[in-house]
Amino acid sequence: MSKRTEWADDLSLSASGKKLVGKAGIVPVRRLADKVGLTDALGAALVRRDFRPLHDRGTVLVSAACAVLLGARSMAGIDVMRQASLVLGRPASASTLWRTLEAIGPVQLTKIASARARTRVHVHQQLDLRPGGFPWIKVNGRELTGITVLDLDASVVPAHSEKEGAEPNFKGYGHHPLLMFCDNTEELLVNRLRPGSAGSNTADDHISVSIEGLRQLPTRRRRRVLFRTDGAGATREFLAWITSGGGNPANRWEYSVGHTRDDDFWRALAKVPSHAWTPALDHKGQPRKDADLVEITDMLDLEGWPDGMRVIVRREPIHPKYERELKDYEKKTDYRYQAIATNTEGGQLQFLDARARSHTHVEAGIRRGKALSLNLMPSKYFKVNQAWCTLLALATDLARWFQLLAVSGKLARAEPATLRTRLLDVPAKLANHARRRELKLDPAWPASTDIVDAWDAVQALPAPD
Repeated sequence: MSKRTEWADDLSLSASGKKLVGKAGIVPVRRLADKVGLTDALGAALVRRDFRPLHDRGTVLVSAACAVLLGARSMAGIDVMRQASLVLGRPASASTLWRTLEAIGPVQLTKIASARARTRVHVHQQLDLRPGGFPWIKVNGRELTGITVLDLDASVVPAHSEKEGAEPNFKGYGHHPLLMFCDNTEELLVNRLRPGSAGSNTADDHISVSIEGLRQLPTRRRRRVLFRTDGAGATREFLAWITSGGGNPANRWEYSVGHTRDDDFWRALAKVPSHAWTPALDHKGQPRKDADLVEITDMLDLEGWPDGMRVIVRREPIHPKYERELKDYEKKTDYRYQAIATNTEGGQLQFLDARARSHTHVEAGIRRGKALSLNLMPSKYFKVNQAWCTLLALATDLARWFQLLAVSGKLARAEPATLRTRLLDVPAKLANHARRRELKLDPAWPASTDIVDAWDAVQALPAPD
C-alpha cells in the first residue's frame, strides 16, 4: 500500500455524532444582530396584526442574512443555518423565507429602512467609542475628519432566465441596480433594484437614492458629506441638489464626480500651455513622473452648471487597453485624459485628484456584494428580488459591523470568502454543565481565539436606548 493513501486504512465514517455545531463562527454574528437591536427592530417593522406567524419575520431576515454570509445564494440556502440549530434554534424553511420576502412591498421596505436607520444610530455610537473612534477616510495621509463619504455606483446583474425587469442593456441582459455605500464604514446603505434598461445618467435616481442613503445615517453624519460618483453622476440636476445641501443651507455638501469630455472640453484642453501641468501624487504622496494635473475651469463654458463647480484634468501615458477608446486629441498628444468636477473650494489639485480616484473603493464594495449574491436574483418576480437586494444590504452591514466592533487584525479587513473560511465555518461541540451551555472550539484551529474574543466583544456591547 502506498504511503500516499495509507492515511485512510483504518478510517471509517458514521453519522452518530452528537451535539456538534457546524458553522459555529456565525454565532457571534447572529448575536450581534440581537445586541445592536436589529432583530427586534426588523421584527417590529414586519409585524402583522391579522395573524401571528410561527417564525418572527425579523428573525427570519436576520437568519437569512447570516445564511448569505455563510454562502447562501438562494432561498433554499437558508438551510445552512441548521448546522448551528443547537445554539440558534431551528431556522425558517425556504418556503417561509419566500413568504417573508414576497410580503415585502413598498410600505414594508420603508419600515425596514427605518429599522435599519435606528439600529445604525446605535452602531455608530459604538464606533465613536471604540479605540481609534469613527473610521474617517484618509487621502494622501490627510484625514477627512467630520466628513461622511458616500459613493454611488450602478452595476449590471445578468439574468439567465425570464425575470421581471430584466431587459437588454449595454452589457447584455439583466437588471441595473444602483447602490450607495458609506466609504467610512463600507456599509451598504441602499441597494435599489432597477430594470436593465435604467439609464446611467438618471438624475432622479441619483437624488432619490442619495436621500434614502442619507436617511440611513445618524443626523450628525449628514451635515458634512462628500458625494462621489463616476461620470454617470455628472448631471446638472444632481450637482445642483448637492450644491444646495438638499435644500438646507446648514448642510455643507461637496461632490467629486467624473466630468463629461465634450467638444468644449477638448477645445479648452488644446489651449492649455505645457508649463501649466503639475505632477500628480502617488499613494505615498510623492510626485509621479507619469501623471499630471491642470485646472481648466476658467476655460470652459459652464453656463447652466451649479455655481462653484471646478473642472480638473488628469493626463497619463496611454495604456494599451484604452487604445480603442481614444479621441483624436489623445492620439495626437499620446496622453489619455480624465476629468473630474468638484465644488470644493481651494485645496491642492493633487489632493482633489487623489480624493476623486479613491472613488474606486466602490468597486470593491460591489465586488463584495457580488460575492454575497448580488449577481444572482433568486426569483422571477421583481418585488421579491428587490426584497432580496435589501436582504443583501442587511448581510453586508452585519458583516461590516462585526468586523468593526468585534474582530481585529487581518480579519477586520477580510473579504467575505476569507471571513467565511477562516472564521464563520469553524465547527464546535456543544457541552452542557451546571445548567449552562458551552460551545467548545478546537484550540488547534487558528481562528478559535478570534471567535471567542469576538463573542466577548459582542456580549460587552450595551443595549440600545
